[in-house]
Formats: sequence, structure tokens, C-alpha cells
Amino acid sequence: MKKILLSLAAFCAVTGLMAQGQSVIYSENFDNGVPSTWTQTTNATDGGFLGGNPTSLSSQYFTFTNPGSNFVATNDDGCNCDKSNEYLITDVIDLSAYSVMHATFNSFYYGATYQGATEVGEFVFSTNGGATWTSLGSIDPSGDWTTQWIDVTPACGNANVQFAFNYQDGGGWLYGLGIDDFSVFAPYNFDVAVESLDIPTTLGLNNAPFTFEGTLRNYGGATITSATINYTVNGGTPVTEALSGLSIAPYDTYTWTHTTAWNPATTGTYSIDIYALPINGTFDQNTANDNLNVSLEVLTATADRVVLAEEFTSSTCGPCASFNPGYKQLLDANSANTETGRVTSIKYQMNWPSPGNDPAYNQEAADRRVAYGISGVPDVIYSGSNIPTSQANIDIVKDVPSLANLSAEWSATGNYIQCDATVNALADLGSNVVLHMAMIEKQINHSIQTNGETVFYHVFRKFMDGSGGHSMSNITAGNTYTHYANSTISVNQSPAQGSFDFWVGTSNMDVIVWLQDNTSGEVLQSAFGKYTTSGVDEMDDVAKFIAVYPNPADDIAGVELDLIDRSDVTLNLVNSLGQTVYTSAKTLDAGVQKIEVPTSILSAGLYFVNVNVNGISKTLRLNVAH
Repeated sequence: MKKILLSLAAFCAVTGLMAQGQSVIYSENFDNGVPSTWTQTTNATDGGFLGGNPTSLSSQYFTFTNPGSNFVATNDDGCNCDKSNEYLITDVIDLSAYSVMHATFNSFYYGATYQGATEVGEFVFSTNGGATWTSLGSIDPSGDWTTQWIDVTPACGNANVQFAFNYQDGGGWLYGLGIDDFSVFAPYNFDVAVESLDIPTTLGLNNAPFTFEGTLRNYGGATITSATINYTVNGGTPVTEALSGLSIAPYDTYTWTHTTAWNPATTGTYSIDIYALPINGTFDQNTANDNLNVSLEVLTATADRVVLAEEFTSSTCGPCASFNPGYKQLLDANSANTETGRVTSIKYQMNWPSPGNDPAYNQEAADRRVAYGISGVPDVIYSGSNIPTSQANIDIVKDVPSLANLSAEWSATGNYIQCDATVNALADLGSNVVLHMAMIEKQINHSIQTNGETVFYHVFRKFMDGSGGHSMSNITAGNTYTHYANSTISVNQSPAQGSFDFWVGTSNMDVIVWLQDNTSGEVLQSAFGKYTTSGVDEMDDVAKFIAVYPNPADDIAGVELDLIDRSDVTLNLVNSLGQTVYTSAKTLDAGVQKIEVPTSILSAGLYFVNVNVNGISKTLRLNVAH
């Protein structure tokens, strides 16, 4: 299987209106396919570049999103044929009367490497009928349609210019290239846009003041040597910052920082306008893209986000074996799965590629794959977004403030696991939020693999509330929400594929919890569950195992104990008001014993089961549901 490459989600950037040239001399939107006046050279058996829509031009691993119209594309994934040097060539364009000229087009292109081969996309021109080609620039890689501008001035002064899109698959099985909305135009001399303001759209007063920074792009024909960055808040007095000593060539970008920070006095919604005037001591000739407006919501407080990294991988996947060592170093650098870590990590082992016999695969891992639409491994989802793996991208996700604090504690008595999670809402989060509690093993070793890996980290075994998670109530700002769950695990040194068994058990176990918006898919916050040993070590001296089941219970529940010796056992059932509603005291023989609790007479709700064995106590939780 190929790895599906998806685009970096825009967490902090707000894209402004793009400039079009003042004089368009050539354009093609490909609504009717490849123009009859265009030519192409190809060795491919599928005809090379073809016209169509996302449905007709996509393949299993190279899926086009909808650009809003027809387009042209060459698809190496669908063909898996010879696309080692493919050209889509325009008809002849006369540029003899021009000294400055730019081009723009939309492209869909991964620029990926697979099995040692790398695809290459270039925009080129020829003045001799295609006998020789000169590169004007590489096509920008992205996981979605992106607009690109290229300075084609080197082609000016010639009457027989042909432009071409060149695609090369490097002799391998790669993806392809899509092209739409191509035009050639004479640019404005001075045309600068504030292209982004790199700040989260939700902020907390606890983190004020805020520094504005972002990017400028030069869409004009002249190099920019000076500019003034201005911002206003709710249409107020401009705050200016002069930038000198610049050298921003056409279509280059420049990252700016405004040294006057913004310190809002109160919470609320603020309208921020950013613009760059003057430039080079004069005015901007294209006013359509001068101003970037963003709306920022300021809350009383926001929380630091702990990034949830969910990897989909397999012990039968060759690229996974190459990816995972570097990925582990990245996780370690972020102190993954520690109480102070920047990242929580969980890995779902898949049952493909062939032979697909990874023993850690089970249905709940598959359910998670389906929820994200994962079609290839290795692939990592960061807090709900499928973005390339890098420290820079983890930092981008980390820098987006969270609107909730989340903490969790878990404990174990034998193989009986219980976990408590607490959510403190800093904003209204809505009613379609679920809480997931995942039990994972820190490290497992097995020899059932074809890719050479024998050690696996952060391996998913089981959800405490099932793969759908626990649906939370309508979460509103300023309130605290809790959830308790329990589960019994099984330990098997050689688990079979499809089971939820653990290799080692609780001594090798972590619990990862996260809060996820089921509408957007965003993971709002995650946390590493803290293991608490309160009463557990002492209880291990008198009982190998204590559990209550079924849980939730309807008519009757049972407290099961595996006693080391004959013991005096007292059971007290306490409701949420602290009232004791049931008591049982018995002397029980060594071995597995059971005490029945008549829950049919109890009101539905949460109860605490205190079990005392020879003076040593352990408290479990019991949900009664009728």
C-alpha cells in the first residue's frame, strides 16, 4: 500500500485575497479538457494528461479534491506505467513585445518519494518548438489544490514561446499531477499582499499580550526594498511598523513581526485589519489584496494543548520499519506519554499489507482507521488532522490553544482497571463531544512480522468505552465534567490477531485519554493517565484480584475476589451523597469468591463499593442503570 499524503491543515494562517495581473494575455481553464491546440509527449499507456473531473481522474491512492470545475491531470498511481518524462505543451505564444511577464496556475501535486523513486513536477518553456526546454520553476508540493505564481520574464522578447508542464515519475510508481486555471499576464509593478497572520483565532487573556506576525508576498514585478506593516483593532488608530533593508523578489515571501504587541483589556470578539503601506515609498497599484481582516475571539483563559499522535502502522509494512525509528526519536524528544509531555502517543497496528498477520490488530483499531479514512500505512494523525510528520508541524498543532483542561487517573486491582477523567471547560464545546480512554502497552516484542521490526511501542489494545467513546453532555464554559469507566483485561503472552489480550499486562500498561469533537474530528485535548497505587500494593498482599461486574448493573452485581488466604471481608455500598445503602460482612475461604449486591432495589446512578479484606480497603465504582 502507498502512504496517502494529505495537506498540512491551516491552524494559524489566514489566507488573503490573491492578486491577478493587470493584463492577461493568455488563459485556459480546461473546462473542455486538453485544448485541441495543445500538444503533449508521453510514453504512458493511458494517454498522458487527460481532462475530466475528480471522479474520472482519481485513483485509489491519488484522489483529487474538487477544484470547482474540470481540470487536466496525469495519474501515475492509476496507470503505474512509464511517465518518466511527460510534457503538456501550450500552443505558441508571442511575447516579443513584453519585458516582464508572470504566470499562475492551480496544481494538485504531492512531490512524493515511494520505494526509492521521487516524482518531479516543473514548469518550463521553449522557443524552438520543444527541441530544448528551460525550467522556470518547480511545482509546489501540497496535499490539495494550491495556487502558484511564477516569474516567466526569461521567456520575454521571443515570438515563439511555448510553456509546458513537465511530470516525471522517476521510473517508479508514484502519484501524478493535476493542473487547472492557467494564465499568463503582465504584472503590476508594485503589488504586495499581507498573506497571513500567524495567530490562533481563539486566545486567552491569561496569555496576553499578543505579538502579531505573518507573511508578505510580492505579487508585483519590482523587488520590494521597504514597507510599513500596519494593524488596526476594531477600526481604531493604525499601529505601524517600518520595515527597511528588504529584498523581496517577485513572488517571494517575507516573514514580519510587529514589535508593538496587542494587549486586549477584556474578553470579546475583535476585528483585526493588517495591511502593508507604503511599499518602496509609494502606493500599491493593486488595492484588491491590500488588506487582510481576521476575527479573533478573546476568552478569559485557554489551556496548553497536549498533541495526540495516532499512528497507523503494521509489522508487515516495509516503509513502517523505515519510518518508526525516526518517529520514536521525535516522540521521545517531545516526552511522549509522560505526565509533563507535549505529546500523547498511541499506535494502531493494521492487518495489511500482505500477509497482514500482525497479532496486535483488532476490530477497535480498525474502527479508528475507518473513522479517519486511513488507506495506507504508515500514517499519523495529529489531534485529528492528517499532516506530515515533523517537529515543526507538531509545534503548529501544539501552539493552537485548547479550550479545555483534561486530566485522568487510573488504577488496577489484578487485571481489573478503573479510570477517572475530569474535563474543565474553558469555552462552550457543544454537545457532540466524546471522551476516549485507550489502554495501551508501553512496549511489546514479537517475531510475527515481515518487515524486520521486533519491538513495538505505545501499542493500542482496547478502549474502555468501546471504539465510539463516551458521549459527553452539552459542555459549557466554566463547568467541570467527570467520567468514570472500568474494564477487565486478559493477559496472553501470544495473543491471537483480533483479540484484545495484552502481552504483559498492567505493569506494562498506560492509559491515554482524549476529548474529540465528532463533528469536526478535532481532538480538543488529550492527557496521559496518571497511575495511582493508593491501596493497591497492600491489597495485592491479600487478594490477587478484585472486580465488580456487570458494570453498569441492572438487577444484580457481583464483587469477585481472588483471596490469597481465608479472610474477613466487609463490603459497603455508598451512594453519591455518602450514604451507605448496602453492607455485607463474611469470612471467605482462599481462592475465587463472589459477593452478590442486589442492585435492583437501588436508584440508577453512581455508587462506590468499598471492599475491606483483613483491614485493607479498596474502593471500586459501580454504575447502576435500569
